[in-house]
Amino acid sequence: MLIRSAVLNAVVHSKYVNVNYKVFKLTACKVQLNNRRCFSDSAYFHHVGKEPLLYRTFGEQLQISASKYSARPALISYHEGKRYSFAEIKQEAENLAVKLNELGMQRGDHLGIWITNNSQWYISYMAAALAGYTVVCINPAFQPQEIAYALRKARVKTLITMAECGKQNFYGILKEILSSASINGAGPIDDPQFPDLRYVVMQSEAPLSEFLSWDELRRNSALPSDINELNQKVEQISPEQVYNIQFTSGTTGLPKVALLSHFACVNQARIFGRIIQLQKTPKHLCLAVPLFHIFGLSVMFASFTYGSTLVLPNPRFDSIATLESISKEDCHIILGTPTMYVDMLEKQRRLQKPLPSLESGVVGGAACSPEVYYQTKKLLNLKHFLIGYGLSESCGACFFQTGADNDDEPAQTVGGIFEHLEAKVIDDQGKIVRFGEAGELCLRGYLIMTEYMDDVEKTKEVLDKHGWFKTGDKFSLDSNGVGRIVGRKKDIIIRGGENIFPKEIEDQLDAHEDIIESQVIGVPDQRMGEEVCAYLRLRPGAKQLALEEIKEFFKGKIAHFKVPRYIRFVEEYPKTASGKIKKFELLKLFENELKNGEDREGR
Repeated sequence: MLIRSAVLNAVVHSKYVNVNYKVFKLTACKVQLNNRRCFSDSAYFHHVGKEPLLYRTFGEQLQISASKYSARPALISYHEGKRYSFAEIKQEAENLAVKLNELGMQRGDHLGIWITNNSQWYISYMAAALAGYTVVCINPAFQPQEIAYALRKARVKTLITMAECGKQNFYGILKEILSSASINGAGPIDDPQFPDLRYVVMQSEAPLSEFLSWDELRRNSALPSDINELNQKVEQISPEQVYNIQFTSGTTGLPKVALLSHFACVNQARIFGRIIQLQKTPKHLCLAVPLFHIFGLSVMFASFTYGSTLVLPNPRFDSIATLESISKEDCHIILGTPTMYVDMLEKQRRLQKPLPSLESGVVGGAACSPEVYYQTKKLLNLKHFLIGYGLSESCGACFFQTGADNDDEPAQTVGGIFEHLEAKVIDDQGKIVRFGEAGELCLRGYLIMTEYMDDVEKTKEVLDKHGWFKTGDKFSLDSNGVGRIVGRKKDIIIRGGENIFPKEIEDQLDAHEDIIESQVIGVPDQRMGEEVCAYLRLRPGAKQLALEEIKEFFKGKIAHFKVPRYIRFVEEYPKTASGKIKKFELLKLFENELKNGEDREGR
């Protein structure tokens, strides 16, 4: 009996211990998973955040910053030789907003800005924040057909522009698309082709009779009573109101029109600025990217939010002017795209300009290869070179490195997801994949666009009823919220049934000692469906590489089916104004070779 009782007690105790062990194991597992803010191995991550989001418009933020940082320099337009304090920017913006109101502009009306980087752009955008206009950011490289589309699609009521810059004749293009009968000098424009457009405000050194003069509009100061009324009405603007209209890059087909709210822009800038350490001490930021692009805009927002100074080196990107402005204006941070850094590196190797103030570099707008990362950090002597990821539809960056990332592989990631955002990665059937597996990145949160303007179908394609935005980017997500770009879904090359991501090949090619930069595309092939073609930019003095040399270079690095069958050489890549390379134009070059019966072999 005693033996039987002892056995039963042992069994019961064993079950009790086993149950407790399982509970302990489950609890430990939950604790471990909770530390990474998830409860499974599915590729979903929510960055909760430590501080609440701000329910604020950018007009309110402008008032706060202008009061808090009044005497600090807000803008240095290096190429114009102009400097403005925070207080002066507010005064300029107030005066312009009142003048535009006098023309008939009202809260919610669409103000188009079609200018290169200068003080006119900056002041116009700030005026829209105070008046409650929706800003339409227009690429200054647009030609007649493109600007006509932008004016109609975005329902621009007043367009602010300039007469010319470099080879771009803004005045001539507008004269071409607007019939002479519709242009009435100081009077409103009346053109059935552009039913919403009423005024064009143009900056010009020569007098123009067809359009309103930027200088004349701003010459007389607004009445103090009108300025007071303007500032009092700022609080009536809703943070949910659309503040910014962004055209997607438009590298394929007509660009879509993303609508972004004040709430999204204000909070993206606040978190982005904190990531690049603007909250600690005032910084001088050298902006190489264009202001019309969402990357440039988010930098402008962040610098103004934290009382830092934005330095504009040149109307359009110029590597020498950028290096000079960093040196002369004691810039602490340089911000650009990978191709811009490639150009700056080539110039800096030759010029060796002193850049003692420079601390950090920020890169975005396109994927950055490890070779560009390491060379930039070394040659510009940067403490940190931070890689990010973002889209027009997400108000700019939504993933970013912090400078405290793992030194072993900093060039392999785009950093962690922003606070208050959710991310997941799905397969082609819409099912979530596991952490570390590649799929399409989806985002949900405060900074996602409201919709594509007047395009229900396109909006439904990317934004589901649960608020998830499908980015179209091939991505993998780690369990700590760190992301890795695999490539664009649309860029995938399918060769004989094998999926090939160009970025993997480009990263290898960029490490070749004779190659400055590479771009890999898929080209048509009757047998395989697609073949791999690499367009290469070589270093000055380097001899053209033979296809066999490229094949030898790739041995032991990537699978044989990923090795380019064709190589081509270019001195410059076709680019958008924001610095993105137009791969579709490279494909056109190759297709023209086929039409002309040229030799298709690798060279």
